[in-house]
Amino acid sequence: MRIGADGVLRYTTAASATLILLMLAALIVILARAAMPAVHAFGWGFLAEREWRANELSRPLIGPDGKTVKEDGETVMETIPPKFGAMPVIYGTVVTSGIALAVAVPLSLGAALFLTRISGRRFATPVSFLIEFLAAIPSIAYGIWGLFVMAPFLQEHLEPFCRSMLGNVPGFFWMFHQKVQVGKDTIVMPIAMTGRDMLAGGLILAIMIIPIITALSRDILRSVPRAQIEGTLALGATWWQSCKEMVRFSRSALFGAVMLGLARAAGETMAVTMVIGNVIQINPSPFAPAQTMSSLLATQFGEANNELHRAALVEVALILLVMSLAFNVVARWLVVGGASRTAQAH
Repeated sequence: MRIGADGVLRYTTAASATLILLMLAALIVILARAAMPAVHAFGWGFLAEREWRANELSRPLIGPDGKTVKEDGETVMETIPPKFGAMPVIYGTVVTSGIALAVAVPLSLGAALFLTRISGRRFATPVSFLIEFLAAIPSIAYGIWGLFVMAPFLQEHLEPFCRSMLGNVPGFFWMFHQKVQVGKDTIVMPIAMTGRDMLAGGLILAIMIIPIITALSRDILRSVPRAQIEGTLALGATWWQSCKEMVRFSRSALFGAVMLGLARAAGETMAVTMVIGNVIQINPSPFAPAQTMSSLLATQFGEANNELHRAALVEVALILLVMSLAFNVVARWLVVGGASRTAQAH
């Protein structure tokens, strides 16, 4: 049976789509198999464990009476095996992504409304191009800028200003101080304002995702039916009320655009690694250094010296992959669903 050009195209495109799905499935399977030693060693507790320690520790053995055990006059030592937990890096990823969204979403929606409702075509076209160009800048360039420009500015100006304004205000003590365990004692120390912390990581991510959210939001708002806008104005709505109705009409698709920005923020590696401080800890203060899942992989994968360490890092990568996949699936469903509903309204 002779297959025409349409049949060849149909089978070629079907094979391409199937191959992409097989590649994704193979990636998940390979990561899952490589992470099995960590899964068997830590189970679900890996997600809640707060300690990440790649090396063995030796400490004096404590007996049932609470005293150090000694044999032949020498202290008996016990070896503590390595321990891995993903909670600190999950926490760092969530906090930095949250800061990024808090900064980027209002700016992006405001810019999208400006491009669709206020600016003329001659001005909107070059501005839209520049916004989209920002998304094409390599992340290492953002990281270098953040390390040599933004971090010193935060260290010398913004963070000292925040400490002077809020440091003595009740309810903000936790933001500028931390508890440190010294032996059996717990002391409270001020957090060093280094400019390389979760705030810096969140701000650099915000700058990186603003072009994505802005470009998608602009296209979504442009797809709102003209009759919807003119109808609100005919009923006596102000400009602000008309814009509010535009956002309400396309809220599902706009939320999908935000989710795509969140997926980019959660998976960003080099820029965040250069400004976040790379300390594995859980500290509620945004001025404290931390580490994200992607920065952990960037800094430790080349130094993993045993199978369990590598398996734990691969499990973190698998968690990050599943999170990013979930964000993108939800965002795609919301954006496509919002577009289809808009098309039906024409």
